[in-house]
Amino acid sequence: MTDSTDRRTLLRQLRIRFPIVQAPMAGVSTPALAAAVSNAGGLGSLGVGATNADGARKMIRDTRALTDRPFNINVFCHRPARADAAVERA
Repeated sequence: MTDSTDRRTLLRQLRIRFPIVQAPMAGVSTPALAAAVSNAGGLGSLGVGATNADGARKMIRDTRALTDRPFNINVFCHRPARADAAVERA
């Protein structure tokens, strides 16, 4: 398989025209930006790690209202922070 075949396969799988994936920047990405990238042939992205579930649902609905093209949702899944007594004393 050649590089161009690999690229075409990726483009087909993602249903995009160009091998461009917008960075899903939590707190910065907007539905308008994600939709614009998707409408231009790339893969638009939303970073929803800085919002709650209702906020994420709204961002997804708003993006769907602006494009019928695929877009990416990036969700952060962190482990809960562990308390460290030595750090807390410092």
